[in-house]
Amino acid sequence: MRLREKGSKDGEIVTLGWDEAQTALQAGTHEVVNDASDGGAISGEKGPEPEDSGSDDFDIKTKAELEALAKDRNVDISQAKTKADIIEALRAPK
Repeated sequence: MRLREKGSKDGEIVTLGWDEAQTALQAGTHEVVNDASDGGAISGEKGPEPEDSGSDDFDIKTKAELEALAKDRNVDISQAKTKADIIEALRAPK
């Protein structure tokens, strides 16, 4: 999720995982930044450092993006009720 420090219009944009972003939003220290009009990355955006070469980026994707990815990969998410359920299905061994 893309966030910026609350009240800082020109502040650095950071990308946080779902849990970290929710914590920052609930604390009131950050606000959501919308995507650029063309859907690309916003200038100055700084994402999280990858944990390892095998890690995925499911935590920073929206639920809609994950649903589309599951459809592309033919992963059954019919029983998924939350974003976490979809991520679990996508990460499950085949």
